[in-house]
Amino acid sequence: MILRVMCYFVIGGLFYAQASQTLRVGTTGDYRPLTWFDKQNNTFSGDAITLIKRFAKDKHYDIEFIQTHWPDLSKDLANGRFQIAVGGISATEQRENQFLFSLPIQVFGKTALMRCRDQSRFKTFDDIDVEGVRVVENRGGTNEAFALSRVKKATLIIVPNNHLPFILLTENKADVMFTDSIEVNYMHSINPALCGLASKKLYTQSEKVFLFGRDEGALQQQFNAWYKEQAVTDKSAP
Repeated sequence: MILRVMCYFVIGGLFYAQASQTLRVGTTGDYRPLTWFDKQNNTFSGDAITLIKRFAKDKHYDIEFIQTHWPDLSKDLANGRFQIAVGGISATEQRENQFLFSLPIQVFGKTALMRCRDQSRFKTFDDIDVEGVRVVENRGGTNEAFALSRVKKATLIIVPNNHLPFILLTENKADVMFTDSIEVNYMHSINPALCGLASKKLYTQSEKVFLFGRDEGALQQQFNAWYKEQAVTDKSAP
């Protein structure tokens, strides 16, 4: 007879089991440097992926990564396709009404990405939002929402995924993309022909978080407690 030993921890008045449970994690795999899906190796990588893997290892979870897409992310999480959504997810009021948030993973703001040679052309938002300028955004998520609410005169091009805007910018088929400063900095590091605003201006300020299903309160508390411990450890390191 094989006995399976299970340890239970009390978190917020709830018992939480630890015995090689499988943690179902949803991610888009298209938002570097936080999440990226390698089709050849069929694996996910990125800062958010590394973080959730560390959590799973420390808390003795197995992980099942499930790929989703920005238009489907909230629906998939609400329907229980996965327990946690990670990677480039902005904290918004709408999401807060639907789900539970982790502690902030990163602080960022919306800004503009363009070809570096156009930095002198696009110095302000008013320089961008004029007739003849082509603004490209991926469908779903906060990039599209920002552009739809702010852009009044420029031509708005909506593409089905978060890969295409960078291709269109590089190939001179679009002029500007509004996206998060995290992504702007990363894209410039891998493609020096793409730059953010010369002024480094941020149009908004927000936070990146992990999302938990409404019935995953114990898991959310466990993650937040663990994440606080990591912050203390990092600060105390020499």
